[in-house]
Parts: sequence; C-alpha cells; structure tokens
Amino acid sequence: MLPCARILAQTARLTVKVIVSPKIPKTDTLAIIGNQSVFGGWFDFSKGKMTREDDTTWIFQNSFPVNTSLEFQITRGTYNRGAIFTYGKYAGPKVPFSIKKDTTLVLRPLNWNDIFNRSATGNIKYYHNFEDHDLRYTRDVMVWLPPSYKKSSTKKYPVLYVHDGQNVFMPGSIYSGEWRLDEIADSLIRTGATEEFIIVAINNTKDRWVEYSGTPEGMNYLKFIVNNLKPFVDKNFRTKPDKNNTAIMGSSMGGLISFYMVWMYPGVFSKAACLSTGFAYDEGHAVEKFGASSKKLPGTRLYLDCGDQDVDKYFLADNERMKALLSKHPEMQVMYKFFPGAAHNEREWSKRLDIPLKFLFSK
Repeated sequence: MLPCARILAQTARLTVKVIVSPKIPKTDTLAIIGNQSVFGGWFDFSKGKMTREDDTTWIFQNSFPVNTSLEFQITRGTYNRGAIFTYGKYAGPKVPFSIKKDTTLVLRPLNWNDIFNRSATGNIKYYHNFEDHDLRYTRDVMVWLPPSYKKSSTKKYPVLYVHDGQNVFMPGSIYSGEWRLDEIADSLIRTGATEEFIIVAINNTKDRWVEYSGTPEGMNYLKFIVNNLKPFVDKNFRTKPDKNNTAIMGSSMGGLISFYMVWMYPGVFSKAACLSTGFAYDEGHAVEKFGASSKKLPGTRLYLDCGDQDVDKYFLADNERMKALLSKHPEMQVMYKFFPGAAHNEREWSKRLDIPLKFLFSK
C-alpha cells in the first residue's frame, strides 16, 4: 500500500471548466490543444476533447506528475476557432503553469477568434502575446486595415493607436460594450469624411491602472509603444511614420495616457483624442505639471471631451481645468467638447466617436 500511496502522491489532478457564451453554435464541441500528449501535442485536436456538462459548461480532467509544466489553449476544434480571453491570453491568466497539487481552473472566454474576426468590419491582423522587457504582462495587438489597403501595393497610411483594445472592435466587451471603431472608421472613410488610416488596438492588462497613468509603469508603457510597437507596425505595414501622421486615442485612463503621449513624445505623436479623461485619477498630476510647464507643442492636435453623468461628473472639473490651460497654447490645435447627460461608458463614446476621428484625420 505504501508504494501505491507514494505513486498517487506524485500526481496531481487537473480539472478545467470552461464557461462559454450561448452564442457559439450548438453543434460545436470544445477541445484543449497543448504541450502534453493528452492535449494532442499542439497538433491532434482529437485528443483533448472536453465533455459537455450543460448548455454553457464544458469540463476536462486528467492527472499529471507533480511539477509538470502545462500549457494549452481552448478551442472549438481548430486554431482559427480558439478562445480569446481578457489580458491578451488564449487560455486565461493562469496558463502556462506547473501543476503542484489538485487544481481546478474555471475559464470564461471573452470571445472566439473566428466569431470575433467575422463580426469586425474590414481586415484585421491579430498579434497574440506581444511583449516588452519593461512591462510585466504580454498583450494582444490588433491591426485594422482601411478599405483600399489590399487594392494598392504602394499607398501609405496614417496610423491611429488606441488603448483598451478589447473594447475597440469586439462585441461583448469586458466593460460596457464596444466602441464600434471599425464600423465608424469604415463609414467615415467610405463617405470621404476622413482620409484613410490604419488602427492599432492595444489590449489592456492587469496593470491597466498604473500603465495608463503618470507613473513609472505608465512611462514604460509609452516607451513600449514608441520604441517597440510603433517600429513593428511601421516595418510590417505601409504607414506614414512621421509625427504628423501618427495619432493616439483612449477613454478614461486611456485618455490620460494618450495626453501623456503627445506631451512626452511630441516628436513622435502629434495627434491625440482623449475622451472622458481621468485626470482626477492621475498619480502623475498631469494637470498641475502641465500648468507649470513652459514646454511648447507646436503642430500638436488635441481633442478632449467629457460628460457629466456617472464617473464623468467627477472627471469634469479637471477636464475643464485642462481646457483652460490648453487655451494658453495658441501653437496647438485644440478641440474641447462637453456632452451634458453623457455617462462614462463605451456606448457613449461610440456615439460621438466620429467627432475626434474627423478632427484627427479630416481631409
């Protein structure tokens, strides 16, 4: 009995529960693909089939030697139909990991790669787990290409970088919906209201609050975009890389870090749209420091707005203060909009998204 007990003690049981949205086809089955033979060794999707518990719950169980390194993805049978999770990972924030004891993982996909891509308007390239040595977490990056991109092999385009990438194109966002940036940009471009431009959507991570503020982490996030992501985009896509054709946009804390970008890197980014900006939450005190600064930003085009409901009612005063400070900078082009009755969510920002896009990319 003792040798048997020792053998049992050297293994640990993994239970994976996947809670799925009802929107996946009823005929679909789930499978785990990964680095163990029971997962199909990354190639055989028939090995890691999951068992349906009910209409929304699927389960997989297997025992592994203690300290086995496990890495896997949840799919609906192919790589193209892989699950997409928050924080830019296919298989959730706890994978990969070394199993040390009986472990249960409950995973809730945010969306599915194929469903997401088919719901988006236009051509989107998806780059998973983009990393930088100064940032703690990897993140997914999506590149949306304008209507004429495939038709011409020589035409070059301005670029708009956008924070909180999970909310930009994807329905069923982790917050309050989506911006519908793909549909709105496509419509503005096709009607001639704006020039054509590329959109680079950068997913947020668990460090969102510190990365989107005037903290050391926030400055590292800006450097990641300037020194890592932008060169990658400029190398792999037909961009106009100069500052006059490089813009950045975000809402709430994403608006704050967008302001920091044009302030800290005016030679790289000359345009920013900051919606419902969270100056009130800024650990870097941008309003006070900008007010005390003598730095000039010639040629910078900056859009600011705010509502007065929900969180926006707490943000409004600092946005008004920043508006007053910006009025002392005639070398900049500034547009400020107040939206009475507007709350602090993606649906509200979507309603007025055409205004900053026209301001940034008007013909």
